Amino acid sequence: MPNQPSNSVAPAGAAPAPMRWSPRVRALVSMLVALHVVALLVGPLSVPDSIMGRFLGRFYRPYLEVAYLNHGYKFFGPDPGPSHLVRYELELADGNRLKGVFPDRGEHWPRLLYHRHFMLSEFIMALSEPGDPRLPWEKQPLSERQRAYSRSYARHLLDKHEANRVTLYFVEHLIPSPQEVLDGMKLDDPGLYRTRKLGTYAADDFDDAVAVAKVAEERQ
Repeated sequence: MPNQPSNSVAPAGAAPAPMRWSPRVRALVSMLVALHVVALLVGPLSVPDSIMGRFLGRFYRPYLEVAYLNHGYKFFGPDPGPSHLVRYELELADGNRLKGVFPDRGEHWPRLLYHRHFMLSEFIMALSEPGDPRLPWEKQPLSERQRAYSRSYARHLLDKHEANRVTLYFVEHLIPSPQEVLDGMKLDDPGLYRTRKLGTYAADDFDDAVAVAKVAEERQ
């Protein structure tokens, strides 16, 4: 009796055949995964600053920004380093003065709002450039980008409070050493704070004509 042709239809209930990637597809996916894993290492390798972190950052920066992988790793590390605040003093239109700081635990609530203001103050620090080792921290010159963002912060504060003038200060809050903690130093000890002036800005400075002239003068 001749052999009956086999039925090509799988029996009901049988598991479908697994999908198999071609060697070319597997190689491409493996390469993309490897590149992503390296991208995850760029942030930790950059804190503290390292040759490898700078080298990889040049190529990975666009991807890190799009994928939001450029976190502040140092803040969450075992040695987080100092935190930073922006303190301001306003001269109001009625002659009174108003002082404030951001972030401020009493004013910026819920916690997410505090965190967003904290990122604004830390961003100023991230814009720093290598300074003059002969000068103390308080007298280090600001980078051009720090000056630009300081003007932006000043303009917002002047508009929000309808003030005539504002002076901004950059405050660094140092972390005490283990020995200092054992000796009884508190985390808010005044000796742990140091201040650098960001600038004084008047409401008139943001008039278009005045602003252009002021910026040109600062660059000379």
